[in-house]
Amino acid sequence: MWLQQDASHELVVQNTPENSLQPQKVLKGILPKPDAIAPMTDDFKQSIKGIAKSFASQSRFPATSMPIQSEEALQKYIPNQTVGASLPYEGPDGESLRFSLRTDKFRYFEDETIEIFVGLLGGNEPIEADIVVSVVADREELYRVAHGPLSLGAFKAAINTQEINTDNWPKELHLQAVAMINGETMQVVETIRFEAQIASVKSVGKGTVEDDYLVIPVAIDTDAKGYFRVTAVLFSEETGKPLVHLEGKSKISINNDTVNLKAQLRALQVSDDEGPYQLKHLWLEKMPGPPDYEMAYG
Repeated sequence: MWLQQDASHELVVQNTPENSLQPQKVLKGILPKPDAIAPMTDDFKQSIKGIAKSFASQSRFPATSMPIQSEEALQKYIPNQTVGASLPYEGPDGESLRFSLRTDKFRYFEDETIEIFVGLLGGNEPIEADIVVSVVADREELYRVAHGPLSLGAFKAAINTQEINTDNWPKELHLQAVAMINGETMQVVETIRFEAQIASVKSVGKGTVEDDYLVIPVAIDTDAKGYFRVTAVLFSEETGKPLVHLEGKSKISINNDTVNLKAQLRALQVSDDEGPYQLKHLWLEKMPGPPDYEMAYG
């Protein structure tokens, strides 16, 4: 959007032949008064204070050791999540329905099982729909996952990639669900990644306290060399609650297969939990490097 600037007020100089050598009088333009500023409400002030307080609290901790104090915060740190896809649909009696498709994660590795959930939800009356679920790439069906009727509700389908030929599957795939409902066609699509796994966790060592940190060594099993980033969530073994999000990075080589995760002791004190702990949601990323400079995962 273009904003047109108001014409500036001209400075008018009175200059006649009779007084051209005399000091001149300048007539100043009258500037408009600024618009009134709306006062901040108490709710708005409290909201700003809350944001500032939260920022100040979080800034006390390094990004590699961040306390988790809510379910919302935990969701932020769980890797490889999927969004899913859905479409609203009006039933024969005007009721609101929703046709949906989602997977249990976004990135799958070769030989893993791909789980697919398809739903037709809403309304009270049974509605019959004919459903086709397929794996698609470049508008071509690579694999027919399921085909059959579906009433209101949901069903789960699975693709065991060890039992089918996936040699011609590209890294980016589309899972497509097509429903024929009362003569009307509906389609939802979700994108996933399907690729080789370049690394896995070999072992997690015993944590030791070094200076202000609890250091947890994570050994990686991989043939790839280069810088690896490891993320995880530290949970309380007793309560099952998430405590701290952890990140670590190290160069993996012939002489080193370990990335250390460092939980700041101050971050652990936020939850007042002295352990023992469990490490979950481990995720491995190989940082871009030669020859292809692409991210790889494990």
